[in-house]
Amino acid sequence: MLEDMVNLPTRNDKRVTAPKESWRPHLELDADGGYFVSSPRKAGGEPDHADLLAEFDLDASQWIVTGLRRSKWQRYDGEWLEAFRVSLAPASARGELLRIPEQLEDEIRKWRPRKGAKPATGDLTAMFVSSDMQWGKVGGDGTEGTIQRSLNGIQSSVDRYRELKSRGIGQIALPQLGDCVEGNVSQGGRLRTDISISQQIRLGRRMLLQWVKTFAPFTESLLVPVVPGNHDETTRQIITDPMDSWQVEIVAQVMDIARENPALQHVQGIFAEADNSTLMVEMSGEYVAFAHGHQIRDPEKWFAGQALGQTPVGSANILISAHFHHYKVTQLGPRLHIQTPAIDVGSPWFRDRRGMESPPGIVSLVVGEGYDPRRDLVVLPV
Repeated sequence: MLEDMVNLPTRNDKRVTAPKESWRPHLELDADGGYFVSSPRKAGGEPDHADLLAEFDLDASQWIVTGLRRSKWQRYDGEWLEAFRVSLAPASARGELLRIPEQLEDEIRKWRPRKGAKPATGDLTAMFVSSDMQWGKVGGDGTEGTIQRSLNGIQSSVDRYRELKSRGIGQIALPQLGDCVEGNVSQGGRLRTDISISQQIRLGRRMLLQWVKTFAPFTESLLVPVVPGNHDETTRQIITDPMDSWQVEIVAQVMDIARENPALQHVQGIFAEADNSTLMVEMSGEYVAFAHGHQIRDPEKWFAGQALGQTPVGSANILISAHFHHYKVTQLGPRLHIQTPAIDVGSPWFRDRRGMESPPGIVSLVVGEGYDPRRDLVVLPV
C-alpha cells in the first residue's frame, strides 16, 4: 500500500516485438526427418531435448536432435521469452551420421597425389582458388560428392602447376574464400546437413591440410590467404567480429599444425584484421584483393567505392571473390574481377527456382609484377 502511494506510476515504453511467423509453434516431419518450432517459454538455461520432443508427443528413443536454434524476444511486461527450432533425424540414422565422417576421413588420409614434386624458384605466384565447399550440405550429391571433387581438384591443381612451373613459379597461394561449411546460420537455420558442425570443421581442417601437404614440397613459400563467408559465421544470435568464422578457424588450426612440423615452416596463413571481411595481399609484386562476395552486389561500384575510400582492397589490381557459385570474369578498366565457381554442385531448390546449376571448378592463375593475369587464367575441372 505504501509503495502504491509514494511511487510514481510507470509504464513500459519498450516496443513489443512479436516472434516472426516462422517461429510460431509448428511441426514439419516425415520418415526421413524434419524440424519443429517449440512453444514460447521463459528464457534462460539450456533446453532438455526430451522435454522439447514431448511437446509434439515425439519419442526421444525414436528421434535424434541434429540441430538447435534459439529465438528470443521481450514480452509486453518486459519478461524475455524464447522458442527453439529443432532439427530431427530418425534414430536409425544415428549410426550413419557417426559412420560417414570416419569413412570420409579415411579416404582423405589414404589419398596421395602422384609423386615427383620438388621446390621451384621464380618471380611469379601460382594461385589455386577453391571456395564454397559447404561441407555437410545435403543438396546435390552431399558431402561424399564434395569430398571427391576436392580430391580431384587437388590433383587437377598439381597437374596444372606442372604445366606452369616453367613460367618461373617461386610462390604458391591457396586462397580460402569462405563458406567452407554449410553451417547453421544461413536461411534462418532451415538447413539440412549430413554431418554435424564439429564434423564439418574437422573435415574442412583435414582437407585443407591435405592441400597444404600436397603443395608444400613444390615451393619455399606457400601462402594461405583467408576471408570469412556467410555460411561459416559462428553465430547470428549476437553481433560479432566478421573474423569470428569457422573458415578462419580452420585455417588457423592448420597453421598451428604447420608450426609443429619442420617441413611446413614455409607455410603462412594470411588473415584480415579485426572487424574486416576483406583482405589485400601482395604477391610477387602484384596486389590481389579477396572477398567472399556476400558484401558485393555490383562489383564495379563496390570496387570503385573501395578505391575512392582508399582502402587496402581499393589499391589492388585484381579482385577475387566467390559466393555466387558460378564463374565470371569482368575487366574493370585496368583492373580485373574474377568470380570463382563453387566446389559444391548446387541444390534442387535453386534448380527448381531458376532452372540452372553451374559447373563446379577451381580457378587457377599466375600473378606477378608486370605479368598479365589473363595469360594463364583457367578453371580446372573437379
